[in-house]
Amino acid sequence: MYVKISKKGQVTIPKAIREKLCIDSEGGVLFLVEDDEVKLKGIPGGEIDKLAGSLNKYAKNYVPLEKVRARIKGKIADAAAREGLSD
Repeated sequence: MYVKISKKGQVTIPKAIREKLCIDSEGGVLFLVEDDEVKLKGIPGGEIDKLAGSLNKYAKNYVPLEKVRARIKGKIADAAAREGLSD
């Protein structure tokens, strides 16, 4: 289903989708980004308050994926170098 984006970057979630996700004016939407896709998860009214601040502990420890990959590559290179020296 196509929805036009406003000048402010906003979209209106069509009624059929809001009903399917069981969200109303009191609810919210969780955006899940996976690779080059965005998935929406409906959060019914009242439940949204339970999510408030729930990701703070992860945000403090966030490490960008590029840094994780660089660390892994470094450890693999170190292990390969040690194996080469032991032969």
